[in-house]
Amino acid sequence: MTIQSIKQQILSGFEGVVYYRARSILLLAPTLCIGPGDKTHKRKCIRLLIGCRGPVKVGFGEGQTLEGRVLLLGDDISLCEIEGIAADVALLDFSPATAEYQALYEYLAGRPCVTLAMDPFEHLVPRLQAGQDGSLQCRQLGELQHEAVMRVTGVEVAPLEYDARIVKALRMIDEMPLGDISLGVLSQAVNLSADRFRHLFKETTGCTVSQYARQTALWRALNLITQQGYTITAASHALGFHDVSHFYRVYSDLFGISLSERSNPRKFRRVRCFD
Repeated sequence: MTIQSIKQQILSGFEGVVYYRARSILLLAPTLCIGPGDKTHKRKCIRLLIGCRGPVKVGFGEGQTLEGRVLLLGDDISLCEIEGIAADVALLDFSPATAEYQALYEYLAGRPCVTLAMDPFEHLVPRLQAGQDGSLQCRQLGELQHEAVMRVTGVEVAPLEYDARIVKALRMIDEMPLGDISLGVLSQAVNLSADRFRHLFKETTGCTVSQYARQTALWRALNLITQQGYTITAASHALGFHDVSHFYRVYSDLFGISLSERSNPRKFRRVRCFD
């Protein structure tokens, strides 16, 4: 299976665009409706929702709702629904192990969600609306995400600083096939007990070793597909997935959007940025 070019996708009736950047997502759509069965709600991440033309409404598991032009949703909130009708919605999604996630996590300070004023974000609106056609470049995407987080927190987003032993483990995960990665192998390589390494790794990244390894392998596979012309089958085998179905499941779990359009009721153009 090959990924369609942006031009081909535009001609296929897609209703929005998803930009993928390492461990973060920017979804732009004139109208966005994501229901309670969508896997994107189950992923550990912090989300910033901006309604460029009108309010966005979110629903929670307890039957509560929240509505506003700018909403910040924490990583443990029981999110069920997102609805923005003709609102030109921008959904910025940051996973653990990103500087933006850490900055927003500290800003939330335990609050499940926050409604923010629209004024600080107004100057971002033209760029977000223009990006609905898939035209944002990787540098522009990074700048948009970075600036949006700064507008929330009011401070420059600081680079993450990791324990040197975790840095070594992350580099190993970046280079090893998925099937070769284990808690035992990594903990031994950094001279920590398995229990201590497990705790330190989860504290640093917000993920278990297996979760982080699957996500990393997925990003590496996507890089092979988009940058080096691999097929999905070849990329999934090269990175150590059991089979293509395993690759599809990890993709769906991470992004909440099926890679197979036949099983995906919502169709989005996809732009992947690896910088």
